[in-house]
Amino acid sequence: MNLKDEIKRAITSHYKTLNANFPEGNFYGYSLYTSDDVSSIDPVANRESSISVDKDDPSYNYYRYSPDEWSDWDDYGKFDYVNLIIKKFGQLKSAILQQAFQALIELESEGLFGIKSDSRFIVIWLSDSDNEIIHISAKQLNSEKVYLEFASEFMTE
Repeated sequence: MNLKDEIKRAITSHYKTLNANFPEGNFYGYSLYTSDDVSSIDPVANRESSISVDKDDPSYNYYRYSPDEWSDWDDYGKFDYVNLIIKKFGQLKSAILQQAFQALIELESEGLFGIKSDSRFIVIWLSDSDNEIIHISAKQLNSEKVYLEFASEFMTE
């Protein structure tokens, strides 16, 4: 049982199901979502039409780049096996996050999420956390413009 491969399978299946269920698409954001204890990983996605404020609102970047505020939380059961594996890992939080990050890097390079652009955002998100994987994933999985917009809202000095 290889966690990274199972995460890749779950993401691929989930992303395809998500796009099949919402053929109008418009998904710009996809995140692997967890908390500091990393007791499970779940996907969350968002569409342009689900951003609750207008582009000229000062809080636009917060709503655009904060998976806490996103709309599509159903994992369609695609992450059940991944989360069983995670429970067996126990306290190996950093190993789990690294496997998740590697899975996203590989899927991004294989083109699952489309071409890296200024309108697409992919991230590993730990709710109420400042874990460095959030910033590393945001920087490596996105265009420089998207990363800078994200960082302007979520990077603290």
